[in-house]
Amino acid sequence: MMSRYLFLGVNALVLIFMLLSPWAVPTREFDGSGYMLNPLGAINPAALKLPDLHLAWLPMMLWLWVALLLAASGALFLPDERNRARVLYILGGIAIALFLLEALLFYQAVTAANTAAVAAGARRPPLRRFAMSLGAYVGLFYGFGLLLLGRMQLPGGRAFLVRYRGMVVPLVALLLSVLVGAVIVAILRPGLGLANAQAIGLREFLAAKLDLVTYTYQILFSPVLNLTGIFSSLAFATPLIFAGLAVAFGFKSGLFNIGGPGQITLGGVGAMLAGVYMPGPGWLVFIVAILAAAAGGALWAGIAGWLKARFGANEVINTIMLNYIAASVLLFLVANNDYKFFGHAVHLPFKAAGFEGRSEEIQPGARIPLIIDLLAPGGHFSWALPLAVVAGIAVYIGLGRLELGRRLLAAGTAIIAGYLLGLVLPGFAVKVSTDLSSILFNGSFLLAVLALLFYHFFLFRSSSGYELRAVGLAPKAAEYAGVNLNRKIVVAMLVSGALAGLVATHYVLGAGVDGTFRLKQSLPTDAGFFGIAIALMGQNTPLGIFMASALFGVLLSGATTLNVQLGISRDLVTVLQALIIMFIAVGGLLPRYFTDPLKAAQVETEDRTRQDELEAKATKAVGD
Repeated sequence: MMSRYLFLGVNALVLIFMLLSPWAVPTREFDGSGYMLNPLGAINPAALKLPDLHLAWLPMMLWLWVALLLAASGALFLPDERNRARVLYILGGIAIALFLLEALLFYQAVTAANTAAVAAGARRPPLRRFAMSLGAYVGLFYGFGLLLLGRMQLPGGRAFLVRYRGMVVPLVALLLSVLVGAVIVAILRPGLGLANAQAIGLREFLAAKLDLVTYTYQILFSPVLNLTGIFSSLAFATPLIFAGLAVAFGFKSGLFNIGGPGQITLGGVGAMLAGVYMPGPGWLVFIVAILAAAAGGALWAGIAGWLKARFGANEVINTIMLNYIAASVLLFLVANNDYKFFGHAVHLPFKAAGFEGRSEEIQPGARIPLIIDLLAPGGHFSWALPLAVVAGIAVYIGLGRLELGRRLLAAGTAIIAGYLLGLVLPGFAVKVSTDLSSILFNGSFLLAVLALLFYHFFLFRSSSGYELRAVGLAPKAAEYAGVNLNRKIVVAMLVSGALAGLVATHYVLGAGVDGTFRLKQSLPTDAGFFGIAIALMGQNTPLGIFMASALFGVLLSGATTLNVQLGISRDLVTVLQALIIMFIAVGGLLPRYFTDPLKAAQVETEDRTRQDELEAKATKAVGD
């Protein structure tokens, strides 16, 4: 019964948020202050002169929500589980429908007001930068919560959540980090529109603070709403995918590779040496430069792996120390040209002329092009890349009955054939905006996708990967079964380092730093540390790593706009990252069966037994 009364408390909290929060913002100023609407009355701390929207439906919507909250509160006290679930499903659907209706009515009102103003002679629409706000979003999230709560009422509901704990724990950790981040933002920055207000009441003060938090996260997640933002987010995400895979590969093998920065640096050195100085045709230099990036990272991680296998040295300490050595190697190569060794002058050819610490430019043939240049070279859309992707996926799925090796070979052949066919097919002219073409989203993203596929197939579909996972789970048992632990440790660190080294393909070969194809002293190696958060949030799964990288890419892209518009530091993303790691480390504050595999199996067994008993009783009742 305690859970039922806790649900009543949640419902009361939802109602309070709806009463205090703005439901919609018809317009915002450039400083973020806005004209806010609430069922209890408009909240306008900036005293903006705006047309009347005639939103008489807002108070009616509030009463509908009060009725829905009361119905949901009573539903949980129904004696029959299936009836409870059915009612909660219906109420959840109604809650989502109410949110959609509110959005529709609001946007219709804004459009009508703007149209009338322009018709009356206004030079431009008076309502701009409008959006739904927290009061409406609370109802939407509540609707999804009711659907989940309805599923929990059915037999096996707890087992349902435990079965998907790989998604539940990161999502709960993300939610908790967002809530803590919201509190931090609300404390550190004045509410929107309060700076110039002369007198303001408690209701207006709270509404402005809540709108500040809402607008902050709207900006952070705004890149997903347009193609330029998506390209920017994926550009940020590309190095994070490599780094997350590197850390996750070590985790799966029972190792903690924290040497990502050093391995990225050596990967950059390898890519620079091959991309600048290797003679030969462009396609050969291109391939060798990519392999050299992987080899540089593998070499640096392999040192730590060999030290652990040979002497039992802790890989965490070794990889951290190797990070500092790698940074010094980078300085030695590109920070200066002339050195003295034992009184003899030595001239190194790696640094380019000028004061900045950077290498010579990568050969044109070894450069990785932008994605937009692959999709629309010269402003003319090409079918090559889309056909290659579609053909590869279609063949791999269509040949599901063949063994893995043959499926991969057939899919690879289909990719090549689709690409060649796409080059022959006539395209069409497209207009590429300046904003889109300036985004440094390059073809290393395709390499990151291939790395995700390699991670999946090697670890989960091959005997070598099975042995590595066995070493990670139970090294003594794996050794007893005949696995060479020392060899597997070295192999795991080599592969992990190679994945980290491939980050350099984005920064050096793809000009992902500032559009110049060079190795620079300012190489952004912090992606190696971001990889820890990516691996933890992604639960070491390929799909999870991709989604976590994409999420952080969106946040990093949105943080730039947030800093310009509201003056909130981009370090907020770093704070969110740290909070996510912390909450995942404590299992999202969820019960232990979400983090302990043995307890999770016990919960699933108990729920399955209970479900069988209920079905047996139902069958017996029907028979009687």
